[in-house]
Amino acid sequence: MGLDPDKAFDSVFPFLKLPYLQPNTSEDIISFGSPDTGGFLDAKSKKIPLNAVFFGDNLHILRALPSNCIDLIYIDPPFFSGRNYNQIWGDDNEVRTFHDIWEDGLPSYLVWLNARLWEMRRVLKNTGSIYIHCDWHASHYIKCELDKIFGYENLKNEIKRKSVFAHNDANQYGRNADVILFYVKNKNDYFFDKIFEEYDEEYIEKTFRNVEPETGRRYQTVALNGPGQGGPKFFLGKLRYPPKNRHWAGALGYSIEELEKMGRLVLSKNDVPRVKYYPDDTQGKPYQEFWNDSFDPQSQSKENLGYPTQKSEEVLYRIISASCPADGIVADFFMGGGTTCAVAQKLNRKFIGCDISRVAASVTLNRLIKDAEEISGRTASVNIDKPKKKNEQLGLEMTIKPIPDIHVYYMGVYPIEKFQFIEQKQFEDFILTCYGSSRFTGEGKITGVMNAGTSLLIGSVKPNESLSEKDLKKFVEDILKLRYQENLRLRLKVVAWVFPPALQKYAQILENYFYKKNVPVEIELIPINSQLFRKRILEHYPDASKSEFLLKFISQSSIMDIACKKIDGLKYSFEAIGARSNNLDGYLINCQWDFNFAEGRFGDSEYALMREQKDGRYVAILKAEKEFEKPGKYIVACRVQDNLGGEAIRTKEIEIE
Repeated sequence: MGLDPDKAFDSVFPFLKLPYLQPNTSEDIISFGSPDTGGFLDAKSKKIPLNAVFFGDNLHILRALPSNCIDLIYIDPPFFSGRNYNQIWGDDNEVRTFHDIWEDGLPSYLVWLNARLWEMRRVLKNTGSIYIHCDWHASHYIKCELDKIFGYENLKNEIKRKSVFAHNDANQYGRNADVILFYVKNKNDYFFDKIFEEYDEEYIEKTFRNVEPETGRRYQTVALNGPGQGGPKFFLGKLRYPPKNRHWAGALGYSIEELEKMGRLVLSKNDVPRVKYYPDDTQGKPYQEFWNDSFDPQSQSKENLGYPTQKSEEVLYRIISASCPADGIVADFFMGGGTTCAVAQKLNRKFIGCDISRVAASVTLNRLIKDAEEISGRTASVNIDKPKKKNEQLGLEMTIKPIPDIHVYYMGVYPIEKFQFIEQKQFEDFILTCYGSSRFTGEGKITGVMNAGTSLLIGSVKPNESLSEKDLKKFVEDILKLRYQENLRLRLKVVAWVFPPALQKYAQILENYFYKKNVPVEIELIPINSQLFRKRILEHYPDASKSEFLLKFISQSSIMDIACKKIDGLKYSFEAIGARSNNLDGYLINCQWDFNFAEGRFGDSEYALMREQKDGRYVAILKAEKEFEKPGKYIVACRVQDNLGGEAIRTKEIEIE
């Protein structure tokens, strides 16, 4: 649905070339001492961002990635179950997207999803896989569309994930499961490493029916079979649980004499030697299509981030372990709270995650930083090398590992304050990309050339710096020297953050002068943070509608101060004083706290989502309480986000007595 044979999905979602913004700040490039393992990977002269968190529309990000570069994609897109359920972060970007999805019902939802699935197939490696998490509302429709995009023959599994909740639905069976559709790009050549689940007690009692009187250990006996039987060495191969009426093929690798000495040989009623197998001799049962998920989004577990659609690390551990090689790249284009990225990081896979919500990107970054600090040795926890047992949280190894840098990128939604941390040339390239313009390589005060009659002058990267009248005059002079003899109507576009009244007046004087001289010169001043900037770019994409074109520049929010008050003992209350949005129609939708802040790290998941619903929208809760473990000096940090993507951080040193 939505596919044009000639233009693919460009007919409904026109291809718009938007640039990455990668600020060089400690907040946007987080290092753990192993920078060589992060950054970019070149694929046929195109750069793939690694260990990257994107804030932006996933369709733009997908289209900017080269083909055949991702090993595994897992997505948990919005379920077709209602707007209120899916709007979990409260950003206007999210609201805008969901309005587009449901505007014309199920067909518009499928077209919206198909455009992204089409690009996901393109960026997958030929040996790659994709897992799509959906529920009963639209899973069967999505499967039909996936059959068209990936091929009916490339469906490997329709996995049923059962949640911990029992639903008491009226007049029907309780709906407590959803679906994960597993497709590969090439059914004849794809990566898959079978994973196993540990035996539960019921299965052990049923399968390992014999019990050793002296030890109480359960075991099963298996006939000696295979090459080498009766010889000096007897190998059984790799352990697997056998199908019904089939013999084991194992890997004990001992001679019959050695097995006898070890007490691993028993005789059947007919005096036929058989081998004892204990439950821990095997890897467990291969996972089937029905998965039990022990994660409870309402629990107080360390993993819980406090939003209703969060998926468990347990499920992502299975998927990544099975379908991504050890040196592979995992991508999640509906990142949410960052579960996919977090598990990929723990399993030492490279990752790309993106979300259209600034709150989601911030929550994910908090989570990744906290985990990375533990993995890299700053704190310690338990092992993650095995699938978790029932009721056991996934943890981390107690050894120091090199952790790649984490990079934050912006695409389509650009915080204005971030531009002060990039170089002038990078800024000019950014604007030139927006306009589809090429850089001018000749002499003079000309930045770019759009066509024979249109040229660009780009102002300072610093948002508070304006062009001078001298700069504007030089630009006009150089254009006239270069183009006047061609007898063209000259369109001069000047793009900058601000234009003081004096500069605007001077531009008008220049235009009037050339008009009187009968010289066809048009000077247009275009503020970057304006609808005019957006409108002029849209002129180059006639098929694009305003609602489909996500390009905006957002101002930083602000916090005046952090108030602190002792409640009792080591328990204190805190409040963000004067916190507000500085964007038109902006309001704060979330507040985050860290009470032992260091080097830009927000690491406390308990304080990652501080908000409440009022009049159908999320509003930030600016107060928090904390009971400290011991007295001393602490750096307390507060971070707020607004509905348009603006963000601010305030820190304060306090003495806890």
